[in-house]
Amino acid sequence: MNCVWKARAITLGGEERVLVISGPNTGGKTVALKTTGMAALAAQSGIPVAAQHAVLPLFDRVLVDIGDEQSIAADLSTFSAHMLNLKTMLEAATPNSLVLVDEMGTGTAPEEGAALAVALLDEFRAKNCIVLATTHHDRLKTYASTTPGVVNAAVEFDDVKLRPTYRLMVGVPGGSSGIAIARRLGMAAGIIERARLLLTPESREAADLIAYLHRSRDELDRMQKQMVEERHALEEERKKLRTEWVERQQKRIRDLETQFAEMQKRFDENVSRVVEAVKERELRAQMEKTARRKMQDVRGEAREELNAAVVQTISESQADLGANAASLETVSLDRLQPGTKIRVRGFSKPVMLRRIDGSSAEIEAGPLRMKVALGEITGIEGAAPVPKSTSPAAKLQSVTVTSQRGDAGVSDEINVIGMTVEEATDRLDKFLDDAALAHKARIRIIHGHGTGALRKGIGEFLASHPLVEKHSFETEEHGGQAITIVALQR
Repeated sequence: MNCVWKARAITLGGEERVLVISGPNTGGKTVALKTTGMAALAAQSGIPVAAQHAVLPLFDRVLVDIGDEQSIAADLSTFSAHMLNLKTMLEAATPNSLVLVDEMGTGTAPEEGAALAVALLDEFRAKNCIVLATTHHDRLKTYASTTPGVVNAAVEFDDVKLRPTYRLMVGVPGGSSGIAIARRLGMAAGIIERARLLLTPESREAADLIAYLHRSRDELDRMQKQMVEERHALEEERKKLRTEWVERQQKRIRDLETQFAEMQKRFDENVSRVVEAVKERELRAQMEKTARRKMQDVRGEAREELNAAVVQTISESQADLGANAASLETVSLDRLQPGTKIRVRGFSKPVMLRRIDGSSAEIEAGPLRMKVALGEITGIEGAAPVPKSTSPAAKLQSVTVTSQRGDAGVSDEINVIGMTVEEATDRLDKFLDDAALAHKARIRIIHGHGTGALRKGIGEFLASHPLVEKHSFETEEHGGQAITIVALQR
């Protein structure tokens, strides 16, 4: 048996609770009713529903009038049997009932049958039942088109092949196509032509209108399918372009970092060759200091260029990926304290403010440190932490050291509490030069406890300094690890 199964989609509920299905004979109207009833009963019996997706309410009754119940013994005609069934169904129907009625209004005069069918549907609709009904009456098709809560549906008929397609189309009425089916079944051509001539003008207009509606519906379906396909294609293209763009930006950042690393390596090699060529101790130490300062300057400039490129890349990334710029708020300078978590344009997460330098600010984002303009700061995430101090000296934020030649003008200690590692090492480098020229044997560096980052940075700096012989912490009774003692080369 050659059968082609067609998926049917039926949606009822809410305001729309009545579905009137029309269309040709053998088109599948009755099958739609039976399928719906079986799905409801199966779901309530715990049997899987044969559907890709199904949402069904719990019905208290499934009321059905399908088939011919005529009986000579019971003195019932086809029409009488239908009326008795419908009368019983009306009496039993509740808002939680499912009503399935096949070929409403048949078995009597078409005009009277259609009027009865409309009245019955109105009564079921008043009881708020969910109703599926099939019909051939144009009066019921018009009723479904003009009554709130009632929806038309049609089983499709192929006018070219003269056979039903078994596709259910919700929203449009169907034509009975009786003459076309009779022609397909081999009825004489003369009879077919005569039947067409006997159709009233109203019937022809109704048939033409239904055909036009079906063509329009097919065109809308085709356009909708095409739009969905184009939207999917555009989405895939967008994802592809976005991925390519992100990869390009990542490659740019890697290239910048590689260039910076190569430049730093070349500079270090040049400094090493020059320093090794100098044998005299004091001149070598002086050249090392000069070279180190220049190297720090070059590193700082290169790092600023790299950071600027990274920030620009991140900012462009946010704009190109469709991120909307948040409304910017004016941030008062007195609220910008070192250690504050701030929001900066181009960064998706808060960063830490290290210090303010004129019209720019030094920030720390993970392992990355960079300078940004104050205008790039868009908000403050939280209050700045209050620094802990262990002595009155911890309240000092900076210190000025004046070096002069000779023993009288050079102090034996320097206070760098509150400075960054970079600021402290710059001051300390000059202080060591002055102490060496003044022939100091030892000096004291006051850096405090704090988080330990400053103490660690100063220790690493002293370990590689050519003027330092050794360094250690002060005794506990004189400050402990808050102070470093440096013994200078003799």
